[in-house]
This record gives sequence, C-alpha cells and structure tokens, in this order.
Amino acid sequence: MFDNILALYQSTVIMTVPLLLTSLGGLITYHAGTINVAMEGLILAGSFAGVVFSYLFSNAWMGILAAVVVSVLFSIIYSFFVTTLKTDNFAIGFALNIFISSFTLYLSRIMFVGQNAFNSPKIAAIPTFNFDFGVKALNVLFCNYSALAYVSIVLTFLSYYIIYHAPFGLWLRAAGSFPDALKTAGKKVTTVQYIASILTGVLCGLAGAQLSLSNVVMFSKDMSGGRGFICLAIILISRGKPKTAFLLSVFFGLCQVLSIHFQSSLIPAQFLFMLPYIMAIATLLFMNSSNIYKASKGKQI
Repeated sequence: MFDNILALYQSTVIMTVPLLLTSLGGLITYHAGTINVAMEGLILAGSFAGVVFSYLFSNAWMGILAAVVVSVLFSIIYSFFVTTLKTDNFAIGFALNIFISSFTLYLSRIMFVGQNAFNSPKIAAIPTFNFDFGVKALNVLFCNYSALAYVSIVLTFLSYYIIYHAPFGLWLRAAGSFPDALKTAGKKVTTVQYIASILTGVLCGLAGAQLSLSNVVMFSKDMSGGRGFICLAIILISRGKPKTAFLLSVFFGLCQVLSIHFQSSLIPAQFLFMLPYIMAIATLLFMNSSNIYKASKGKQI
C-alpha cells in the first residue's frame, strides 16, 4: 500500500514539473496583457530541440539550452504578430501550434529516417539529484528528481517576488492593466510585453526539455499532449497567481497520473485520457459560476 502511494506521489511530481514551468511562463504574459495560446507549440518545439541537441552533443545541458533558444525564437515570432502587428492572439496561437506540430514531425522524419518517434541511448537525460536530509522519509519524498524539478520550485517563488515586489513586476502588471500609466512613467508597453514573451519562451523551453529529456527521454509526434492548453486553463483559473498556479499544476499532474494508472481497469482508455481536460473545463466552469454568483450577490447588497 505504501509503495503504491509513494509511486503515485513520485509520478505526480514528474508530471507536474512541465505543467508548472509552462504555467509560470504563461502567467507572465498574462499579466502583460496577452494570453499566450501558443504554449502548446512552444513546449513541443523545446522538446524536439532538446532531444536533437542532446543526441548530437551527448550532453543534456546542450539540449536544455537548445530547447530554451528555439522556444524563445518562436515566442518572439508570436509576440511580433500579436504585439507589433496587433493580430488576434488566438488565431496566431493556433496557427503557430499547428505549424510547430507539422514542422517537428517533418524534421523528425527527415533526421531520424521516417520515424514519428525517436529514441536512442545517445540522448543524454537530465541528471537527477540526491540530497541527504538525514531523515529517510525526507530523502524518499524530495530526492531523485531531475534538476529542473528543483528549479521549478525556485522559479515559483521567484515569479511571485518579481510580479508583486520587483519594479519589473509593476511595469508588467501596468502593461496589462494600465498601459497609459506605463507610458506616462516613460516605459514602452511593447518593450515590456516583448520581455514577458521572451521569459515565457524560456520557461516553456525548460518545460519541453523536462518532458523529452527527463520524463520519457525521447521525442514523439505531438508529445506535448495538450499540456499547453491545460496550462492555459491553470493561468485563467489562478488569474496569474504563481502560488495558485503551483497548486493547480499539482492537481492536474495528479489527474494525468490517474489517467495512466487506471488504464488497466474497466474504464475505457479514451475516457481516462480525457480526464485532465475534463477536470480543466469543470474547474473553469466552477470558477466562472462562482464569480458570477459573487457579482450578483454584490449587486443585491
């Protein structure tokens, strides 16, 4: 029984890390006034670049660097259309997602001899870290995870500090809520939004690297698996709050684990794979209905 609970806990941590990193990236542009719909593609681009460069150099850190650079490049392209050309962010986001999905599949089939998936012992996985806390229970709970798992925790607190206590966070929130006030203060709204987009690309690239160089150590067609859209729901539900995004990432990570864990049951596998997305929709509906109810009660008072 204890072994099953421990396995569930460890799998939840592993599944949570890409969701948390992506959510932290998306909430930065959320505060800057742009909902980034291209996160699904950014994760996928990072996953592909991470595997390719990790394979070519037999070095996981080169894979992580490549994942971040490629994801940032696509994020800047997205920001160029949305911020500079003022096009619809949903249209550009879905177009970029489709392009990256097709482009990574095309490159994968060329580079790896017609395969939709690529796995090789030459792909260097992200190293795991073991700490000795002096207590066996703590060692079991907090050891043997990838470097990015620990980085994601640090980034959660760092994101909170930057958004709510650092000067850049004030500019960031002003760019989304009070752009005229930001202009009056002598700051360019577009510059702040571009910086936010770059930071989103960095974090989505890290999420892609975690997915392909730690969770599975391979690349497969559309391996982002809708995580970008789950993170979009997390950002909207949490309203851009890093601490709430952390809790929701853990929740949806658990949903993903349960969908895999119960595949051997009598429940149809298709329904189980839908579980994280059903929970995301249900949570959004619940939060919206709760807000509407509070607003109606406020009007009555």
